[in-house]
Amino acid sequence: MENYVVVDVMCPGSFGITFFVEERNSGLEYTLKKVECLDETRANRSLQEALCLIDVNHPNIVRYRELFVLWDKHITSSMLSMVMDCPYMTTLKIVISSQREQKEKFEDKYLQMFLGQMVDALAYLHNRNILHRNLKPSNILMSSDSVFRICDFGTATITQDRTKVDIRIKENEKCWMAPESVMLLQWSDKSDIWSLGCVLLDMLICHILNEEASLLQLSQLRQDLSPLDLIICKDFRKLLTRMLSHNPENRANVWVLANEAVVKQSLILCGSSPHSIKRTLPQGVTGPPFHEGIDSVLDFMMTYTDVEAIQLSVLSYLLKEERKAMSRIGDVVEAVTSAMLSHSESACIQLKSFQLIQLLLTAEEACELIVKLGSVHHVLNTLKDYPHEKDIIIPCCKIIQCTLEKGYGAPESFPDAVETLCIVGEMHIQDAVVTECLCAALQFLINQALHEEKDIEKATCLLIHQLKSHPNEAVIVNHVFVAMAGLITTSETAALQLLHVPDEINGVYHIMAARRHHSDYPKVTENFCHLLKQLVQHDAVIPELLAKNVQEELGQILQQYESITETVLLAQDALSKMMSIK
Repeated sequence: MENYVVVDVMCPGSFGITFFVEERNSGLEYTLKKVECLDETRANRSLQEALCLIDVNHPNIVRYRELFVLWDKHITSSMLSMVMDCPYMTTLKIVISSQREQKEKFEDKYLQMFLGQMVDALAYLHNRNILHRNLKPSNILMSSDSVFRICDFGTATITQDRTKVDIRIKENEKCWMAPESVMLLQWSDKSDIWSLGCVLLDMLICHILNEEASLLQLSQLRQDLSPLDLIICKDFRKLLTRMLSHNPENRANVWVLANEAVVKQSLILCGSSPHSIKRTLPQGVTGPPFHEGIDSVLDFMMTYTDVEAIQLSVLSYLLKEERKAMSRIGDVVEAVTSAMLSHSESACIQLKSFQLIQLLLTAEEACELIVKLGSVHHVLNTLKDYPHEKDIIIPCCKIIQCTLEKGYGAPESFPDAVETLCIVGEMHIQDAVVTECLCAALQFLINQALHEEKDIEKATCLLIHQLKSHPNEAVIVNHVFVAMAGLITTSETAALQLLHVPDEINGVYHIMAARRHHSDYPKVTENFCHLLKQLVQHDAVIPELLAKNVQEELGQILQQYESITETVLLAQDALSKMMSIK
């Protein structure tokens, strides 16, 4: 301490007193924080815990220059002393108070600058297993050009001292702390996320509530999330819901946050890349324990869900060890789903995950669990994100098909599914393999009426284009006939649309041409007759069918397939209705 001259003293904080000091030799100014410890043993333990801060070097974190323990004879106590840079910046607490007094909202760009810099800084810290433990507006410095810096870290020895916490931390200071920190004195990277969520919420509501009311809302968060009803912006409300989950296991960590849309935008605005915020393995941990068996491997995978390299390594292992994966279907599906959601921007992880899930779908329990975990919704999002990736599209479509085929399809599980498949289908209309998978998934969606009126025109156009492009592919023709019959059964619009496909020859022409390519294939003919039976239920289309001599086609089918009862009955029903109108 003799190396420094005290220039000014700030108000005491929760855990200590902060001084502005000048180094005697250089004349440079620093901030010096002195934290009282109960005894020398605890002071030295705190010093060892804090030494890692010396190596921290990040533009949004105040640099620590020196750490030492000294004896304060005035209060007869050991003090942990921390010398930090002294940037001439105000605190976020002062800025929030100013906004509150003027009843002015923070601009969205300002909020995004704050959020992007804080997420980037916390990712840096948490990757190094460093926790802040005391994140709040008074410990966040900021400059006039919207540069934010975290300062004033806490240590485990000090923050887990129940006596010190109860005596030193005022009730209004606890409102920034996570439930597990207040009740159990437990801190983790998720505790920092809770605190950041509280700071962000305070910035969002400061213009409508005074300080006392705002702090009450933050304290209320530990009971329920009703304070989030004050947030108008859906993106921020969704983000805060993930940051403020009461159960730390369900709360998002910084790497999950980096994949949220509003955070991605914030990182880009700050000059950071969402891809650069990746979790790494702690020092000394080398990789998955493949030699210890699948249970240990899955535990390791879930522990390091956010480490992309680990997820890829384990997914490759599970694809090779299919039998082992099948022996732990529930755990594997859960782990793979977590990997997909945590790495939505990694095409490699999406591909391997879907390939693995596709293998597991042969088991009934896998299909049910996939739906429960919300993976079907993720499948659709992945199709939107990777519409050109053939190797991702095929397993995605097979998952949709299998889920519906096994009876786990519900409308809420497939939002915009038909529209998404139609968009992707048009992109790959010349690819028979992709078209077959898309067509099969579309067939099941349509047959379960998981479509809206707005989807009918798109679906009808796609089906006709598929027939036109692949008339020789019997499997595709069958899927198209069944899907069209499903559309027409529920909508006259689909029947009329079939006759007037934009920029196409009459759809009936393509239907008949496809059937003739497979006139000796009984299943194609049966589905053709079933489609016609549904078409003739709409009187408005019958004149067009007669004009195309569909009745002659049906007459030939009756002769060719006279021994197949189901086909004969369908053909007779369709022909009878057409002749009755004629």
